[in-house]
Amino acid sequence: MNRYALKGSYTVEAAAVVSITFLVLASMLIGMFYLHDRAVFQGAACEAAAAGSNFATEAERKKAAGEVAKRLKKGRFLGSRGITGGAETGPGKTTASWRAGYPVPGFAVKYLSGGRLGIDVSWSCGMTDAADIIRKIRGVGALLAGGEH
Repeated sequence: MNRYALKGSYTVEAAAVVSITFLVLASMLIGMFYLHDRAVFQGAACEAAAAGSNFATEAERKKAAGEVAKRLKKGRFLGSRGITGGAETGPGKTTASWRAGYPVPGFAVKYLSGGRLGIDVSWSCGMTDAADIIRKIRGVGALLAGGEH
């Protein structure tokens, strides 16, 4: 057997291994960018809902939640497109929700999911009356101590 006869098989194997490795690494990178954007959306929803539930009046809650929502759209994302949503305040509750699409390259993904992965997050925080909670705690403390409330 000629000593140069087997050299071509290494080239074919290397081409297959490098191609598969490249596809796996590119898929992992796109997946990490998607997870990053999803985590930023979820964190912003939690932050906006919490900011909106820290104030007593509806106008103050709406203003605080709106300021957090404005800060969200300032280039914190790695690829999300079509960002919609914001924060809404209601009686005793603030809800923040956002929706976006993350474009994914590739024929198979375009066929299966329309070329986009959806991001849809929301978070709600209820308002608590601190004075009422303190009164209840003191009342339970007095009952446990044997006194009257």
